[in-house]
Amino acid sequence: MCNEVHILSSSDISRQGLAHFLRSEGFDVFDDVKSVSELSAREKNFLVVIDEPEPDVQTETVEEVKSQAPLAMPVVLAERFDLGTMAACFQAGAQGYIVKSIRSQPLMTALRLASFGERIMPSDLLDALDLGASLAPSAIKPSHEMQNAHLSPRERDVLCCLMAGYPNKTIARQLDVCEATVKVHVKAILRKLKVHNRTQAAIWANSNGLTEAMVGASE
Repeated sequence: MCNEVHILSSSDISRQGLAHFLRSEGFDVFDDVKSVSELSAREKNFLVVIDEPEPDVQTETVEEVKSQAPLAMPVVLAERFDLGTMAACFQAGAQGYIVKSIRSQPLMTALRLASFGERIMPSDLLDALDLGASLAPSAIKPSHEMQNAHLSPRERDVLCCLMAGYPNKTIARQLDVCEATVKVHVKAILRKLKVHNRTQAAIWANSNGLTEAMVGASE
């Protein structure tokens, strides 16, 4: 078990509040910092609680933490659940992904499990899996569903990237376009697929035969 915790957040209030709360629960809060560059170099495992509200930044922050401190065990505190971002965070090396609507005691339990090396996933994941079942294709063939969506070749590329859990900045680099263009494509994709967020779009794509390997295949 690693009991040492580092808090990473650009918000002074968030850092101070988390530090006070964690100390009251017996955690050893080593430091609280605003940026990854301020993290102390350690030669042992330690938790890094990342309080970052923007999904597009969460994955990059995990990557930066693991790059600077390979023994760190990052746990992301997210404002809201996003399946794609969660998957990308775990791919980047996150130890846990927790939605901040969780109550205090379950949060402490989750962090203690993370300190023992357990991967922590939110209960919202079950809702996403149920949504995937409800969006499963019926009598219409997957290829017809994809055709009926009338996505442009570039929109299909962006949708493939959403399936991989990439944030907008990574999609922009992957497709060699600006981030603002990616945002326009994502908005168009949600409208055409009649879904509400990136997670639902990724589930729809997976249910209708699209694969991440198809990026650029329609050009």
